[in-house]
Amino acid sequence: MMVKLLAPAGSLEMARAAVDEGADIIYVGPLGFSRRPYESEMSDDAIREAAAYARVGGAELRVVLNTFPTPYDFGRFVDKAVRYAADGASGFIVTDVGLMRALRREIPDTVLHVSIGSGISNLADAAFYRDAGADVIILPYRWDVAEIESVRRASDIGLETFLFETVQTGKLCPGKCIMSSYLRFRDWLEVEGSRDFHGSANRGAKECYRVCQANWEFGAAGADPVEIKLRRDARLMLAQLPGFVAAGVTCFKLSGRERPVGMIRDLVRFYRRAIDEVVAGASDLDHHAAELAELRGRWVREKAKRVDTLMDRAAGYVG
Repeated sequence: MMVKLLAPAGSLEMARAAVDEGADIIYVGPLGFSRRPYESEMSDDAIREAAAYARVGGAELRVVLNTFPTPYDFGRFVDKAVRYAADGASGFIVTDVGLMRALRREIPDTVLHVSIGSGISNLADAAFYRDAGADVIILPYRWDVAEIESVRRASDIGLETFLFETVQTGKLCPGKCIMSSYLRFRDWLEVEGSRDFHGSANRGAKECYRVCQANWEFGAAGADPVEIKLRRDARLMLAQLPGFVAAGVTCFKLSGRERPVGMIRDLVRFYRRAIDEVVAGASDLDHHAAELAELRGRWVREKAKRVDTLMDRAAGYVG
């Protein structure tokens, strides 16, 4: 069974590093068309160059088109995708169902991944997206082996998971938060032919109030409230890898287009080794524990710095 490592490319440098360290697939976001800050997206020229580098290195490139098009700019999304396919992109990561169906018609041989923004929740979702033309669905990291085995029995669609340990706590379903959209609309920037992306990250805007990172009080009336965050971050995965592969996961996604290139390089190198061991039959990865602990520490530190930056931005939006 082919098990692929899908790695982020927030820049050309990161794309090259991921390919060099053994990523099977890299994913890039076009300026204004993916749910990441502009500094973690790439111009069309850079995407073309990344696709060429991936091809020479034996890897594939996916383009992230995971914002929602309006009726007025739907055609621009399709035109962009057709151009990327001609430039060497082998597939797309998409949220909007209408866009999936359009891309399946216009680029029949492309590979379509369902983005986390679609909020996969159950077995019926897997069947729905298969019927819509998707080849791969990304499973939320609240699912463990039993849920993965259930969806594997229900559909032949490809299964992709994040390289995060299963987390079954928290108040938000990954991919379905739209809270920032209700607070303020102010982000406008004309890039790569887009003139009207504003307000919500789901429409390509880059502001987020980090509602999930704030402390909220929960409790029944008259009782002492409990202070918790809406979102619980998961740790980098290792011990669950063999079970997930046995259950039918064929693609493991490493997030982090906004992370430092050196960190992504080291993580791709680490997970390339671990996945290859599992495919070769290994069921015990404990000998990687020390290296994993170091990588987890770096991941948490970079995550904290990133959240601080975004929270500072959010505070600036209020003025």
